[in-house]
Amino acid sequence: MKDKIRPYIPAPGFLTYTLLLIQLCYYIIYVLKQLPGFSFSAPDLISILFSFFTLYLFGVVCESLMPVKLIARILSPLIIFTACGLYSYHLSTGFSLDFALVKDNIGISFSAEALQMMSAPFSGSDFLFIAALLTLTVILEFRYSLFSGTVKPGLKSGATAFVLAAIIILLPVQRGDEFTLFMKSAFTPNEAAAAVSDTGGYPYERDKINLKFAGSGRQGQPNIILILIESFNANFVEAKAPDGIAYTPNFNSLISKGLYIDRFYGNSIQTCKGQAAVFYSILPGINGKIFVDYPDLNITGFPSLLRDSGYHTIFFQAFHNLKFDNTTHNMHKAGFSVVKSYAEFRKKEDRPYIWGWGVEDKIFYERAFELLDAEHAKNPGKPLFASLMTVGTHIPCDGMPVESRTIYKDPKNIKEKYSNALRLSDSQLPGFFELLKQRKYLENTIVIITADHSFPMKEHGLYNNEICFYDEAFRIPFLVIWDGVIKPERVNNTAYSQIDIGPTIADLARIKKGRHNMTGITVFDRKKDNTVYLVQPYNGKFLQVVRYPLKFITHIKTGKEYLFNLEDDPKERFNLMETGSGINEASKLRESVNAIFLNQKLIEENRIRRP
Repeated sequence: MKDKIRPYIPAPGFLTYTLLLIQLCYYIIYVLKQLPGFSFSAPDLISILFSFFTLYLFGVVCESLMPVKLIARILSPLIIFTACGLYSYHLSTGFSLDFALVKDNIGISFSAEALQMMSAPFSGSDFLFIAALLTLTVILEFRYSLFSGTVKPGLKSGATAFVLAAIIILLPVQRGDEFTLFMKSAFTPNEAAAAVSDTGGYPYERDKINLKFAGSGRQGQPNIILILIESFNANFVEAKAPDGIAYTPNFNSLISKGLYIDRFYGNSIQTCKGQAAVFYSILPGINGKIFVDYPDLNITGFPSLLRDSGYHTIFFQAFHNLKFDNTTHNMHKAGFSVVKSYAEFRKKEDRPYIWGWGVEDKIFYERAFELLDAEHAKNPGKPLFASLMTVGTHIPCDGMPVESRTIYKDPKNIKEKYSNALRLSDSQLPGFFELLKQRKYLENTIVIITADHSFPMKEHGLYNNEICFYDEAFRIPFLVIWDGVIKPERVNNTAYSQIDIGPTIADLARIKKGRHNMTGITVFDRKKDNTVYLVQPYNGKFLQVVRYPLKFITHIKTGKEYLFNLEDDPKERFNLMETGSGINEASKLRESVNAIFLNQKLIEENRIRRP
């Protein structure tokens, strides 16, 4: 009987033992660093033992698929490299790598900037360990053929391991090794999206715009300049570094000159998702990127309303690559007549100001006004709408010249690097306004300063945008300045978001009619119960509803819910769902999450607007 059963028992080889050893080493570090899920409690110990079993099955499956020595010599180091990467990622972030994150960003993963960004979670010791292990792997293989030896799992053994591994992956239990958890993340449930109530048709289509701005503008249509500062975390506004240096003194001084929204949000966590929310005024999707995965989506942006109302519309970004995330196509679709990048205007003398992901804001603003001057000369009778996207504060902010580091001369982590970059960006804002003042044709100009998205700076122990679901991953500044027209005001009792930027600009430009698909409201509409929707599409998908002061969060992967009172608990320390005091409020907000699911359905069915 034993002889009949033995061929079906998964039999490990040297690769499997190597993977188990790697996992053991990392788990010891996880326990020492007190990562969640790694302690000596009974549930954690059971989970850890289970993960060794799942990795054992994974290793046997891999070995059964490598019958030829050449294949084994190629795949074994690759699997070991991947294992180290997955475990190092978990060590850095506290979470397992999400399949959706890899799928959505695979198309941009091989650019130099993206590679720099992807390497940010890993420390120098991670790279040294992986390099040393790979070197040892190659030596052992070519000296002793340990990974490509003749003893391999049989067909029956490998088949048993494959069936067991597949069952575990499909089970709704979030336990296992990093390979198993990564594969499990590809099956995040999405039943609610399919079941969402839908009346059919094109619910976003409108032909009128609700105007609420009561101020009297200057004669003629105003020029409008929208500045999107890269990764601008609102927690740094009016805050100081430990030594007392303000992070954003110049921006702080501007707040008293315009309308500032204290509780303003980016609707998601990436530039292209922020652009979708800003320029199209719809929520970013739960799955994929609108710009990349739905290039033929029938949609248009608020810049087309401005263009149809006589504006010359210009998009100018500091990042050199307009093909990145299909930017050119989607900016033209949004309604921009001119779509340019700094790369077309770069000069030799700019070189000292280029580092990290691109050029410093100072030079970018200078080149932006050169573009505006040229476009004004071509269209002297038209007001301008220009969107300017900076890149100087793009994470991880590496390569900043020492002489430009105002706060931390020798930064030790991403927060310190970001603090230096943000302070530098802020110091260059006055230069923008000086260039603006020098141009008579821009005398009557509205300036809006906000961001493409935020970025967490370990407010909750997290540095990773694709992991965090707290306010610091979404909350951004929003300031509107129109000298002599908009009275200085600070709004702190209502929440707004990026989808409200288009309606706000249409309101300021007094555009009453025009076919559009904007879903936001103007910030001059002071609805106390305005609802803001936030989408964290990774880490199991956290969908959020903010109806200030309450914020409701549901985690699609696990079903866990959170409720925070942002007025009483702005740092989101106390989940009211755990105390039972927020159940009634949560039930009202829970229904609002359906708007996020409906938005995804409309995108997938191409029903944002009629062709």
